[in-house]
Amino acid sequence: MSPKAQKEEIYTRHASSRLSEMARSLADIMNPEGKAEVMDDLLVLDASHGNFAGIIAASFFAEFGAEVIKIEPPEGDTARQMTPFGVNVKGVGIPFMMEGRNKRYMTLDIKNNAKDREVFGKLAQKAAVVIETFPAGDMDLWGISFRQLSANNKGLVYIAVTPYGQYTDKARQFARMPDSDITSQAGSGLPAEMGDVPEMGEPYSWPLRAGMWAGWYVSGLSAALAGTVALIHRQNTGQGQMVDVASMDAYSSMVGIPASIGCTWGKARPRIGVLDFILYPYGHWKCKDGFVAIAAPRDHDFRALLKILGLWEIEDDWRYSSDRIPDILEQATHLHKLIEKETMKHTGDELVRMALNYSKKSARSKWRGGGVPIVMKLMTPETAMENKQWHIRKAFQEVEDKNLGKYTISANFVKMSESPPRVKWVSCEIGKDNDYIRDKYLKG
Repeated sequence: MSPKAQKEEIYTRHASSRLSEMARSLADIMNPEGKAEVMDDLLVLDASHGNFAGIIAASFFAEFGAEVIKIEPPEGDTARQMTPFGVNVKGVGIPFMMEGRNKRYMTLDIKNNAKDREVFGKLAQKAAVVIETFPAGDMDLWGISFRQLSANNKGLVYIAVTPYGQYTDKARQFARMPDSDITSQAGSGLPAEMGDVPEMGEPYSWPLRAGMWAGWYVSGLSAALAGTVALIHRQNTGQGQMVDVASMDAYSSMVGIPASIGCTWGKARPRIGVLDFILYPYGHWKCKDGFVAIAAPRDHDFRALLKILGLWEIEDDWRYSSDRIPDILEQATHLHKLIEKETMKHTGDELVRMALNYSKKSARSKWRGGGVPIVMKLMTPETAMENKQWHIRKAFQEVEDKNLGKYTISANFVKMSESPPRVKWVSCEIGKDNDYIRDKYLKG
């Protein structure tokens, strides 16, 4: 082994040792056992109905220790029946089971029963947060909206999630349309710009939606984030407020790049499938055993990718970003095929290893220009679950419900050293906590 190679091996070994030691220390620090639950003094009423954006928002509060009471009619929230392929466990859909963690369940028919609305109002006097997803104006008609509830609870944070919000012409026009993931995506305009067969052109390049309930999760996270900021304001001033989340807004704000393209080009971005006209190369390519994702959008990243793939002879034709991001579909497709001809010669793991090795050498060499192309093997759900990463970071947790049995859920979406989220229990039986809630919050 040459002296240079020996030096590189020693460097790599020492760096790996330091990282392993740091990883063990961080894993201990992130352990939630015995740590504070930062929201354990908060009462949250989740009155969402048939809408997972509200349920998901409530789940975030629950994981950080808040006492979350899920309010639903005696027959249960219709969201219990929303499940892939009609699969449920004893009448409970899989998504509802996933989002049922750490919550209390109380039956109140606030839509049809005046006495139940009175009970809800009494609970709201003690609550820090109310979450609801009914059509705009319904809660006000029933006498339990922010306007009425805040009169008896000045610090109440009231979160309302609807398709178009509470006060626009669009909100009034679509007030009776139930919110759903696919409609929030459709209303954002993004699916119209996503298609999988660009060379076929209209009308055969079908618009595509994003993955499972991306719209609802973005809306839920937006509601939880806004609610948390409102709680900080409440802590500083004692004043609550209304949080108006329009699911169309939430999803559209996440995908602002298409709007930038439209302003730049003066026309909408076409459906271009695996191509990307803002950053390129930036997409998916076939390899021997599947697909890889490649991101090499900057000029020096692109040149590094050419070196890795042995494509340096085309560097002169595609040297600058402006050469690679044309408003010419055929030109972008041509470059895509040139890259794919080389990626098809290797497996996904080989391509990832080639990129990592190049990046390590680039970091220690002033001659390589600092280019760092990113290559990642495209996993299937099955292969992704085999990754030790998930187990080390405890991204999934096996839980047990006395009625539903054992199952695995995704949990603890962030790691925190002092006030981490956690799953303490799961049980989503309708009305299971009625007596507990009445004894704790309604007696006297």
